[in-house]
Amino acid sequence: MVRKELILAAIVAIFSFYCQTEAAQIAVTWDGGGDGRTWENADNWNPDVVPDNNATNTYAVTINAGGHIWLGLQQSRTIDQLDCYGEFELHKWTSDQVVLTLVDPSGLTNHDYLVIVRLWIDGNVTNTAGATLELEDTEIEGALYNQAGATIEVFEVSDEVCVDGAVENAGSMTITPVSKLTVEGGTLHNTGQINIYGGSCSVYDGIIDNNDTGLIKGFGILYTDQLLRNKGQIDAYGGSFAVLSEGSFLNTGVLCNKPSASLYVKPEEDVNNNGTIEANAGGGVTFDCNLVNDTNGVIELLNGTLAATAITQRDDANFSGFGAITGDVMIDPGAMIRLGGSTDIVGNVTVEGTLEISDGVTLITGQTVCSGTIHIKGGYLIPQGGLSGDCNIIWEPGLFTNPADFNLDGEVNFGDFAYFAETWLWQTAWQ
Repeated sequence: MVRKELILAAIVAIFSFYCQTEAAQIAVTWDGGGDGRTWENADNWNPDVVPDNNATNTYAVTINAGGHIWLGLQQSRTIDQLDCYGEFELHKWTSDQVVLTLVDPSGLTNHDYLVIVRLWIDGNVTNTAGATLELEDTEIEGALYNQAGATIEVFEVSDEVCVDGAVENAGSMTITPVSKLTVEGGTLHNTGQINIYGGSCSVYDGIIDNNDTGLIKGFGILYTDQLLRNKGQIDAYGGSFAVLSEGSFLNTGVLCNKPSASLYVKPEEDVNNNGTIEANAGGGVTFDCNLVNDTNGVIELLNGTLAATAITQRDDANFSGFGAITGDVMIDPGAMIRLGGSTDIVGNVTVEGTLEISDGVTLITGQTVCSGTIHIKGGYLIPQGGLSGDCNIIWEPGLFTNPADFNLDGEVNFGDFAYFAETWLWQTAWQ
């Protein structure tokens, strides 16, 4: 009996010892009372201790900068969490690698203006509404959250900015010229705006999901080695924008080149468009694959160029406008393409549905094979490569133009015959 009581007492003593030695969390704030610059100076903190978790104590750190302050780390540190207020820069002040580890899932939270330079952050990072976060040569091993109304800017001086985890962007994210944002092992989910200005945004072992409210715009490179799903809008703006996927490319949103810009889409597989493709003047949209304008899909030629290996127009899809088309065109039975102005098609055209041409000249450089209908409304068709097949050709005056209106006065009458005779008949051989 006595032996059992001794064993029980020993267990209680051991349990009490471990409870007493469990690490206690200490709240630490920055006061800059020492040199006002280095993490390792205990006088810069209140209480006067260098925040670095150990078996006895852990630390929840708050830095509230009264003015613009620079804080440098000279060696790796581990804390529970870090909350940043005011204008604050967090640097690595050594040539060695420095890791700031954040144990708590809340990780590092920026509430105002924070610049992180050359650090490795091991933990989650959150940029709150109204805050600005600048990342320069930084690696984040965790998730990056950019809330609505928040701003992230990516800079590269000697190395890329890398996130080894998911990126959730509901605010504004800008990748500056020649900078690189690399996301590894997680989804880039955009419900806000991502601006790429001459830089690149790449996702490895994860997908790019541009949601309904998401906008990705600019010039440079957007890349994923898996799925790229666009439900929102992707715009080429200010130059050439390459959108590259080594997996599928799904579009139910908008793909657009702004005037004088070019959008280049290169997926691993052919693209079925169930959204909107808009080709504006001075540039265009190019698919390095076959393009199918599928059910509910919309293609708008606004004096721009649409290019693909082959373009198939399905029934219940819309295709209209004028400009240029490069690639072989197939119009399925029941489908229609409406060209309402001068248009050049560089490729072969197969018409099993309806090709409607109005108020302009359509030039087809390849062979035109028609078993459907070509409906000409005050326009011209030039099948430069030849026209064959059992084609139903309908001609009628257009709403704005008529090929018989030789003097271009808006009316067809004997004045047009007189103009034609005066201008052309005198040149004939029999006169």
